[in-house]
Amino acid sequence: MNFLFAVIIGVLIGLIGGFALKGRQANAIWLAPVLAVAGALVAAVLALLFGDDRQYGWKEITLQIVLAIAGVALTYLLGNRKSPGNPATSTQ
Repeated sequence: MNFLFAVIIGVLIGLIGGFALKGRQANAIWLAPVLAVAGALVAAVLALLFGDDRQYGWKEITLQIVLAIAGVALTYLLGNRKSPGNPATSTQ
């Protein structure tokens, strides 16, 4: 059940973040939700590894939200990186 909630949290935060970033950069529309879901699933796995007693509590929800937002932030960073120019054609 934790993984289902992780996917739901990731999709919601990814869609909201993706629409917020849509006008600012030309990333694929699916990138923000996918990275947000990945972040939320990583949070669920970390909760299991660090002794989650199978109760879905506010700590795990908070971690899923934070890592989903980190996935959206990664989308923003990937969209803003500059491609290296060709030094032979650059003007100085």
